[in-house]
Amino acid sequence: MFTRFFGKRKCFICKKKLINPSKYINDAGASVKVCQKCVPYAERRALRKI
Repeated sequence: MFTRFFGKRKCFICKKKLINPSKYINDAGASVKVCQKCVPYAERRALRKI
């Protein structure tokens, strides 16, 4: 029920709990959240920052 209202609280890349998330747009055009640990990987994959 919690995820129904607030969405999943997991990183798009590592699937771990989000702490200080950053928002990016993936290749399909959807908004995704990435944890601080995975930000360098997301930028190497050329995800666009919102």
